[in-house]
Amino acid sequence: MKPPKTADELRKSFLDFFESKDHLTHPSSSLIPSGDPTLLLTNSGMAQFKAYFSGEKKPPRNRMTTSQKCFRTTDIEEVGDDTHLTLFEMLGNFSFGDYFKKEACEWALEFMTEVLMFDKNRLFFTVYKDDDETKEIWEKLGIPEKYIYKFGDEDNWWGPAGDEGPCGPCSELHYYTGDLDNMKFSDDKWGPNIHEDFVELYNLVFTQYYRDLDGKDTSLPFNNIDTGMGLERTVSILNSVKSSYETDIFSEHLTHLNTLIKEKGLDVEKSKRIIAEHGRSASFLIGDGVLPENTGRGYVLRRLIRRAMVTAKKLDLEFPILSPMAKITSNKLSHIYPELDEKLDFIVSVLNKEEENFNKTLNFGTQVLYELISKRDINIDHEIISNDAKEVSKEIFNKINDKKNKKVLSGIEAFILYDTYGFPIEITSEICSEFGLEIDSESFDEIMNKQKDNSKKSSSNKDISEKIYSKLNLDPTEFLGFETLTTKSKVLAIIQNNEIKEKIYEGEDFEIITDKSPFYAEKGGQIGDTGKGFSETGEFEIIDTTSPYGGVFIHKSKMKSGEITKNSLIKLEVSEDRREKIKRNHTATHLLHAALREIIGIHVRQSGSLVHPDYLRFDFTNLESLSESSIKKVEEKVNDYIRNNLEVEVCNTTYNKAIEDGALAFFDDKYEHDVRTIKIDAPWSFELCGGTHMSRTGGIGLFKIVSEAGIGSGNRRIFATTGIATENIVENNQTIVREIMKTLSSNTEDVIDKFNSLLKLSKDQQKEIEDLQMQITNLSMGNSEKSTSEEFEIGSTKVSCSKVFASNIGALRKAGDLQRTKLGKGLVILGSIIDEKGSIVIMATDGVDIDAGELAKLIAKETDGGGGGNKFSAQVGIKDLEKFELFFKDPNKILDNLD
Repeated sequence: MKPPKTADELRKSFLDFFESKDHLTHPSSSLIPSGDPTLLLTNSGMAQFKAYFSGEKKPPRNRMTTSQKCFRTTDIEEVGDDTHLTLFEMLGNFSFGDYFKKEACEWALEFMTEVLMFDKNRLFFTVYKDDDETKEIWEKLGIPEKYIYKFGDEDNWWGPAGDEGPCGPCSELHYYTGDLDNMKFSDDKWGPNIHEDFVELYNLVFTQYYRDLDGKDTSLPFNNIDTGMGLERTVSILNSVKSSYETDIFSEHLTHLNTLIKEKGLDVEKSKRIIAEHGRSASFLIGDGVLPENTGRGYVLRRLIRRAMVTAKKLDLEFPILSPMAKITSNKLSHIYPELDEKLDFIVSVLNKEEENFNKTLNFGTQVLYELISKRDINIDHEIISNDAKEVSKEIFNKINDKKNKKVLSGIEAFILYDTYGFPIEITSEICSEFGLEIDSESFDEIMNKQKDNSKKSSSNKDISEKIYSKLNLDPTEFLGFETLTTKSKVLAIIQNNEIKEKIYEGEDFEIITDKSPFYAEKGGQIGDTGKGFSETGEFEIIDTTSPYGGVFIHKSKMKSGEITKNSLIKLEVSEDRREKIKRNHTATHLLHAALREIIGIHVRQSGSLVHPDYLRFDFTNLESLSESSIKKVEEKVNDYIRNNLEVEVCNTTYNKAIEDGALAFFDDKYEHDVRTIKIDAPWSFELCGGTHMSRTGGIGLFKIVSEAGIGSGNRRIFATTGIATENIVENNQTIVREIMKTLSSNTEDVIDKFNSLLKLSKDQQKEIEDLQMQITNLSMGNSEKSTSEEFEIGSTKVSCSKVFASNIGALRKAGDLQRTKLGKGLVILGSIIDEKGSIVIMATDGVDIDAGELAKLIAKETDGGGGGNKFSAQVGIKDLEKFELFFKDPNKILDNLD
């Protein structure tokens, strides 16, 4: 048998091997962790199994194996060398309370030596410093003691994956790449984790503990196994090369780049690697629903794209840079990750648009930074800097406290470039270093931290609540809400203000947990049910239903009368009318999603939703706003499916089977092994969904899109209504139309014509009024009785200063523009009393030394007013009319103070 050589061969051999050991192959989860606020991106094979390790949930099988796509942000700046990648696949085998150290070690050794055919003499083993049990297991498997090394927490303790979670000691298998005849067992500077000739390939984590946010380790309910083998690294060793860039993983990416780049050298090769790796990684992130933004996951993606673009610019590569990498990645890996093909057009669109936008950002930001650098007495070619960039630079520089330090770019300067103008701090640092400048990184980080939400503080109450729920050690609540809206249930726990209670009295707010419930707990965008509960001695209102931990339903309630006690029997009743409205809107959400994918494109994916009794909100991926005709087509398609009164098919199946059959799953939802699917004219609408739905589409009623708007880069949001809510909109609109017809003495046939005619007349008359007002203003400028006019010079600048009559600020601005044109070159100051307040406009022509905005601030300061603007146009408002008049009697008294 030949060992695997390619990534596909290694992936298949690993999964097949552990399937032969009675493991269930589980698909890779999204790079966006589901329900795990401690993780920015999925960074390990076990991340999706946290709840299984902790005992919170039961796995579909106690033995599982995966090939999980992972992303590590800490390695971004290192990408380009032989070892670091941001996106990688982690092969893993897992045991949840089944086998432990002995079997994990046996199978690891068997796979490494009998499947991968590695020379046993090249395998070295590390164990945790006090884990003599694992050391003994390796020795019994025939590993000489000299091949086994002990290390401490830094090297042989794994986890948690995030701020809290499962963790434990580990044993690593390292491969020696050096000369077998030159092994230095007695040298303390030679060995795994010490010498560069050793490569870690396989990590066996003995997950025995759960570490909380305070760093305390608690024994898990059972012992677990969590392993990880880096696919890319192992393929490199199998092919006897130093880097995965020399394997089939990147061969096609680099072949394409070699056709574009003819230069040679180490820096060029590193640059090609950066473009290939970041293009591949960006494709995966976008495919899983991440879009470029300035925070969180979106910023990670933006950093990748921009780092690749800056690298490409150094090689003089032209647009597009990354979309060809995306196409190669799709061709290479879509048979494993189908989203890379299904969403390829969208991935390419996102990459291309981000490149275009960043080119603009890069050009403008570079000009602003150059201008800031020039203020440190460093020579810069000012001809390449636009007037806008100079203005921005001036505004930024004025915010610096220490303007004398010529060797440092302040934190506030770097932050404004990043936060306001989207200029990456990495590029700011790179350009500054070229001119011998440092960045005040400490100040920058301090300002950045002030901008960030303190998620740990905001979620502290949630953490306390979850710990209380976990301590109750309750089984998941039995949900009966698909079959009935009422149940007889037993009270298992009562919680009030994060404390466990035995009894609740009239008027008190509390949370109640029961053994079974007809109430739907908020999940998947559908809000929780409300209703009533009855004990033998009282009645309470259920305000909301959630499930924050382990499938346990929390009924947030208020005692209306009487009392309720733990372990008592109660009656629960869901609000039927409210549930019915929610069902209409949820089923309509599925129809809307399918219609958007048919009419707009299959790149459309749900990125968020809210199913409310009064409306539905649907967020989806799309770069452009929907046209009116597209919105109308979507509405018509949804209403067609409603009128056809199609059956809404519910099916209970496994996650793998549902995905194989073509069901859509969503990146921010977490799915169990057993899932529920909703089909409407499948495969037209076929989704994984655990929510409540209509039995047939006809019950939804009339569907209407109320609004469609952008909510961020590449994301759109639709609000829509169904049933009674839509009927109310139609009735309200009809009432408005009837009132308009009554006012215009028209009917349905001519109301639009009459309305347009009246609107045109109104616009024509408004223009006539504005023209007359302008004529009056212009006349007043030449009328000595109604105006004061003075012309003088400030330095070499000619100034025309006049008090005129103007009915509104718009007329005053127009007069200022006209006077500026007549002046040719100079500065115009026009003032008028408008709405019992003094208003002044300042207009400057090109080639004038005086800044209109700075002059406005000066006048405002001297007259207790307010004002500002830019270099060419500014405005001042003065409430004190006496000070307004004094200014125009002697403007030079203030203007002489101008620097």
